[in-house]
Amino acid sequence: MVTLVKVTFKPWEEVIIHEAIRYSLEDLVKLLSIGVPPGGRTSPVLWAKGVIFTLAAMPPATSEIIKEQLEGKIHYAAVQWASMPEYKKEILIEDLNARIPIAYVSASPILCDVAEALKEES
Repeated sequence: MVTLVKVTFKPWEEVIIHEAIRYSLEDLVKLLSIGVPPGGRTSPVLWAKGVIFTLAAMPPATSEIIKEQLEGKIHYAAVQWASMPEYKKEILIEDLNARIPIAYVSASPILCDVAEALKEES
């Protein structure tokens, strides 16, 4: 097989979280279930290292943010999280018979670092 282009992997060098909001697992589930119809599903949430979380990326709306991204820095406007020691594929919201799917992201060293940093901040 002939390689036509150079492929480079350049992981993020820094993750900047502007606001980390810790909830109890029960309160995070309530927050995520707002507006979910009975029998429905929410958007997936992430799980790594005993932490369940959502990420709100800061859009690359300015030249400064784009420059920092090219330099290996990613900005998250907000991270909502809760402790959840054991991974499960989903959480059932019983009163709605709805579900919150959970993505297992422990294969991502960066997201594992984010999870560890969140636990250290609490």
